[in-house]
Amino acid sequence: MCKAFYYKKYDFDTDTNTLTLSYAVQGGKTCLHTFHEQIIFPPIPIPLSHERAEALKTVFFLTHIAFGISYYKAFCPEEIKIESGELTAEQAFFFNRFFVAGLGEFAVRNHLNLQGKISFPYKKDLQTVSFPINFQKRFLVPIGGGKDSCVSLDILKKIGVEYCGISVGNPRPIQECAEKSQQPHLVLKRVIDPHLIELNQTGTVLNGHVPITGMLAFLLWAYGLMYNYQYVALSCERSANSGNLMQGELSINHQYSKSFEFETDFYKLTQTVTPNFRYFSLLRPLSELHIARLFAQNCRDYFPVFTSCNKAFKLDESKRLDRWCGACDKCRFVFLILAPFMDRETLINLIGSNPLNDSTQLLGYEELLGFKNHKPFECVGEIAESRVALALLANKPEWQEDIVIRRLAPRLQHFEVKETYQKLLTPSETHLIPQEILSDVMAQFKC
Repeated sequence: MCKAFYYKKYDFDTDTNTLTLSYAVQGGKTCLHTFHEQIIFPPIPIPLSHERAEALKTVFFLTHIAFGISYYKAFCPEEIKIESGELTAEQAFFFNRFFVAGLGEFAVRNHLNLQGKISFPYKKDLQTVSFPINFQKRFLVPIGGGKDSCVSLDILKKIGVEYCGISVGNPRPIQECAEKSQQPHLVLKRVIDPHLIELNQTGTVLNGHVPITGMLAFLLWAYGLMYNYQYVALSCERSANSGNLMQGELSINHQYSKSFEFETDFYKLTQTVTPNFRYFSLLRPLSELHIARLFAQNCRDYFPVFTSCNKAFKLDESKRLDRWCGACDKCRFVFLILAPFMDRETLINLIGSNPLNDSTQLLGYEELLGFKNHKPFECVGEIAESRVALALLANKPEWQEDIVIRRLAPRLQHFEVKETYQKLLTPSETHLIPQEILSDVMAQFKC
């Protein structure tokens, strides 16, 4: 039995720009496993000031804590011990929530309940040192290869700010979307310890979903410090706030680290260290359906290169698909919400199939529409969005005869389509978009 999870040390090699994060798992008095993960940054263009270097040490320490989640989850030990530094009470509270909520889906799938069982140690009365560093007013835009980041790139281009794309890894859809943006593209490399991958393949340890967007937030924070970017503009929509199911009193949300809850918590964490840094989602006021409409209207250049299918981004490059599988929850959902706004043949040609005319996908669509089970554990929108999209298609002659439309649209006869559609196209006022760009951004949301 694994007794304790250790945060051993972190180290940044300035010659290779490599951050190494070291962990260990102990059983009784015996060290069972050690792990070393690496993050490789591009070369730093200018030497860091003393103040910036000190702030970066704090961010790297917090990054060390965040990335431990990938290794902790394999064993879920009884204790957490930190040898690489000390957390404040507020930081410990942040990571308690990050681990419990971020591993919510993992816990459900592995028949666990981590609520009340994760407790990060902290030093009483320890205060965070604040570094009031001034940043250049330019934007980092994480590129995921899907429709959302393409919409963000298009908006920032139109409002005329200085920005560039950034990604961890560079699969083909990400690379080609970055090229279409005609902006610089920065690439970080993450090297997961091969020993963890080997253990996962043996099936002798626990495995499952981690809050990857939340983990990468720490790298984006570090990058902003190192390369002098004030803003990190994500492309998370308000639909990400909607959970999948409940485990006791905890909402289990596959998209927790894309939610406004996480965004707010992380923003507050950054403000205690670097109060002039801004982490926010550019698309937070919007529904997935609204984003799909903007993408269809404004992002034609991205049509041939974007993909939202997770099989195009597998860690094992030999198992990656080129674009779309056409048969997973993500492909089903994206096809459904784009269909009302795109030419039928164009969309089918882009995806390579028509899941709406495939009887084997009826159950998947019933889950998306809230007719069976729960909303899939995937980055998909709210049930209301799927219902509106299906209802819109039911009124379009070119889609009416597809199997999914014929079989499921009649079950929406009492659904308030017009009113719900209007709400989904009305931007929310709940967001962290900086005031200095807010009016320009909101103007771009108009369909």
